[in-house]
Amino acid sequence: MSAISCRLFYQSASPHIQQLYTGFRLLQRSGFLRLSQQRRPTPVRYESDAPHLRDAGHAQLDVMVNGKLRLHFDTHDAEELALGELRNCDFYFKRSWLSAVVNSLPADQRGKVRPLGLNYRVLPDVSDPSAIGRALSLTGLSAATLGAVKQAFDVNNKFGFQPRQRLMQAAPDLRAEPNVLFLVAAYDPYDDPARAQEKIDDRIFINETRARCIRLLKDAFGPRFTGGFSHSRFAAEQYPDLVVPAGSTSQATYLETLQAFPICVATTGLHGSTGWKLAEYVAFAKAIVSERLVYEVPGTFAAGQNYIEFTSPEECLNGAVRLIEDGALRQQLMQSNAAYYRDYLRPDALVRNALQTALEQG
Repeated sequence: MSAISCRLFYQSASPHIQQLYTGFRLLQRSGFLRLSQQRRPTPVRYESDAPHLRDAGHAQLDVMVNGKLRLHFDTHDAEELALGELRNCDFYFKRSWLSAVVNSLPADQRGKVRPLGLNYRVLPDVSDPSAIGRALSLTGLSAATLGAVKQAFDVNNKFGFQPRQRLMQAAPDLRAEPNVLFLVAAYDPYDDPARAQEKIDDRIFINETRARCIRLLKDAFGPRFTGGFSHSRFAAEQYPDLVVPAGSTSQATYLETLQAFPICVATTGLHGSTGWKLAEYVAFAKAIVSERLVYEVPGTFAAGQNYIEFTSPEECLNGAVRLIEDGALRQQLMQSNAAYYRDYLRPDALVRNALQTALEQG
């Protein structure tokens, strides 16, 4: 099969879409596709003035395939669709894919919207000159562009840690001691005066759920549990007994810690989103205890097969106990997540699956 032609129309270098950029770069390097890019001339149209969507354009990417098939990728946390983009594309790949939202669309639009998959920030193990082109066109000669140069070419991380693909995955460690990890952020509900009350309440609920999970796990497991809120002024004020030392949650340190814990806890993120930590847990083949997922992903990713589901902090504790006591179940989840990473989450697999869906059904 001849290489697919893909032209990226970008408007952002956001961490939300780095997984896509990495996937396209890896497929370009493998010869699966030919890649070109240009800056998108117009902003993404959500057709909503909701405050949480005002900056949603940073999480979007358009791709023209073989000069005719128009794909839109939306990795924003929230369930809303950019309706202006939906009308003008052939397929709309949505990170936070919700059947109720899709089913509410006109019949001729529903089939366009497909689940994209789990999201996390990951950089290629090879240099990416196209990242410099994006940075220059978006920010000019600036500190941000200098950072992009390092990100694009410092593939051996000599000048600082970057989440390269080789560092963001691992085979399942089936013999690891069954200890539990839950390191997480606390969100300040009041750091944006324009935030709607519904979204304020959402942040308060997320924080309290996470705090209750941390306390229960800490009390139950003692030294077998490592967890707490990453250090911030808000967390230190609101949850002083649950904040971990500053520096212990830097990404390099966190990933080193993650390697040693076979059981990991995930909670729902902002706007009901599936957090990046869940994707990282899958990439590292962990046995996961996860709050019930709001959104759907491609492939078979299900409670009992890839994670133990909970709907309350007490159920979270019960799930962790179950995975500590049931070694066979723990290992089965780890192996299932290793397979899911290989087939659906690895950046080149995620992008390839989207492209093949569009080409086969377009």
